[in-house]
Amino acid sequence: MRIIQLREQILDNTLLQQTDADALLPHLEDGEEVVYSVKRGSNNNEMCLKLHRQNNFIKVTGSYFVGIDWVKENELAIQVSPKMNDGFEIDYVKMLNDALSEGDNYEHLTDLVTIHFDKPSIRVTQQKDLLSIFLITEYLNILQRIAKKGLKKSYYVVEENLQNKVKGRILIGQNIHKNLVRGRITDNVCRYQVYDIDSYENRILKKALRFCVNQLGMYRHTIDTSVLDKKVKFIMPYFANIGDDVSIRSIKGFKGNPIFKEYNQATVYAQLLLKRYSYDITVTGHQVIDTPPFWIDMSKLFELYIFHHLKKVFTGTNEVKYHLRAHHQELDYLLNPSQWAEPYVIDAKYKPRYKNTGGISTDDAREVSGYARLSSIYKELGLNEETAPPIKCLIIYPDQEEADHFTFTRTQEPHFNQVSGYVRFYKLGIKLPII
Repeated sequence: MRIIQLREQILDNTLLQQTDADALLPHLEDGEEVVYSVKRGSNNNEMCLKLHRQNNFIKVTGSYFVGIDWVKENELAIQVSPKMNDGFEIDYVKMLNDALSEGDNYEHLTDLVTIHFDKPSIRVTQQKDLLSIFLITEYLNILQRIAKKGLKKSYYVVEENLQNKVKGRILIGQNIHKNLVRGRITDNVCRYQVYDIDSYENRILKKALRFCVNQLGMYRHTIDTSVLDKKVKFIMPYFANIGDDVSIRSIKGFKGNPIFKEYNQATVYAQLLLKRYSYDITVTGHQVIDTPPFWIDMSKLFELYIFHHLKKVFTGTNEVKYHLRAHHQELDYLLNPSQWAEPYVIDAKYKPRYKNTGGISTDDAREVSGYARLSSIYKELGLNEETAPPIKCLIIYPDQEEADHFTFTRTQEPHFNQVSGYVRFYKLGIKLPII
């Protein structure tokens, strides 16, 4: 089996290297187009990667996704790594850790990762296993939030052979087999309920935590896991009195309570992690592992990362609103600083090419400008749409030549770079962490 290696954000219709093209040619008819996509909404599919054969050449169009998928099952796979156009590798684990330090981001993790468990697994080296460390990072951050609040107690069923007492309901058949036929007439096999933290739910979380600990050791030589190691040290004492003896059937069939959102979210990620390792802890810690095909939305991760940085600067109530819905549309951010002269409609665009040009794409300009002209946004900001000037627009994009954080403060509005050809439209580059 062979894996073709690509990097994210390949420009439209880029010619693939001929050695890689030769591997793809037997699997694509001349003129055939193969599109890898993920489902967004009820009918909307978003492209992750596109391959197009023309004669004996393969043209590739990249997107803002990293991941791995099959070209021909069990024969040829294609992987997209988190490398931007300059060739450096983005530290997506640090981005995710930073993003998840902002509590509001936990409401927006849906669709960040799409995993195809219905397809055969792909064998990769540990260094190329993007999925595991991504899921581990999400899971440990959620688990840390739960631990800080204290583990939830709940009722669960216990079956126990009790000496000289009865509790709950006696299991007649088991009691005869284990006690009466052996002359233990005062012992009773009983089933009863207990209200405590050692529940099936917490056992599932504990079992997934053990898998995380086993696997983390494999990444210490390739990425900085110190933040995750600290989270593990913080979490482990809370689970010291909880077992991890829970059947695979119980793990697969367990349904969390949606009333407890964080617990429900943690359970979903625990089930994903355990399923990813086939519920077998001996699979963790290997140099070569099998991963299901998956896609990670780096543009969404960039959005979460920017929101974290905005919230660090603008700490006042409702100064930053994320994914505000207005007139059947959804803004990235609405910024209304209490100490700035004017508000901003802000959009995060995971497009590093914006650092090399004074302008932006027409589609992006129309999108953000359209948000800033909605009557409901003026009402949200308390502005008179007839007399107030047009709301300022700002696009934030990756730029490795900039500072790795916002250099402005909530007390003074800076002079952003104006986008040429547009009125009250600006852009700002921010540096991303790299490996």
